[in-house]
Amino acid sequence: MNENITRLKNHYLPLLLMILITGILFYFKWINLDTVTYITQATGYISLIILTISLLIGPLNLLLKRKNPLSTYFRRDISITGGILAVIHSVAGLFVHLRGKTYLYFLNKSDDGYSIRLDNFGLGNYTGLISALIIILLIITSNDYFLKKMNPGNWKNLQRLSYLMFILTLIHCYFYRIGKDNLNTLYFLYIPLLIIVLALQTMGIWLRRKKFEVN
Repeated sequence: MNENITRLKNHYLPLLLMILITGILFYFKWINLDTVTYITQATGYISLIILTISLLIGPLNLLLKRKNPLSTYFRRDISITGGILAVIHSVAGLFVHLRGKTYLYFLNKSDDGYSIRLDNFGLGNYTGLISALIIILLIITSNDYFLKKMNPGNWKNLQRLSYLMFILTLIHCYFYRIGKDNLNTLYFLYIPLLIIVLALQTMGIWLRRKKFEVN
């Protein structure tokens, strides 16, 4: 119980405060947006930043020559927070463009019936859906029970799906940006985030191999 209270005070409360402050800033930026659209956009951007940070903790520990254990509550709590926001973004997003006709996010309707939607909008929704399902799986298993139940090796392999999730999330963002003919955010936010994650992850892999060769 004391451990959970410590995590709440040291991890979740600061994260919640950061989310609230960022959310307020976004509110004044998008003051003309309706509630659903605002929630969708705010949770989307904030979750992407938090999930990016969670992917950088491991490589940064290696670069700074700090201990890099299999799992820490700090990294886990950051990932869970970002994941919950991403799920909220995914659910709220289904009510932004086609309210009352959610199925049209994934299907095209014609006189001959329905077909899979493969335009930019559809591909953006499918990649977002798969990413959200991966996030839900990671949230469910991000605890000590599953870490012990699955054994550390299998648990870590499952958690590595976070990299696939991150790539799918950026692809999701890409299709939405080009679908809206608005590439500014793509160039100034998404691409830099991708470069940072790829660069630090690559350095982390190199450092791990170098350490293994020395040992």
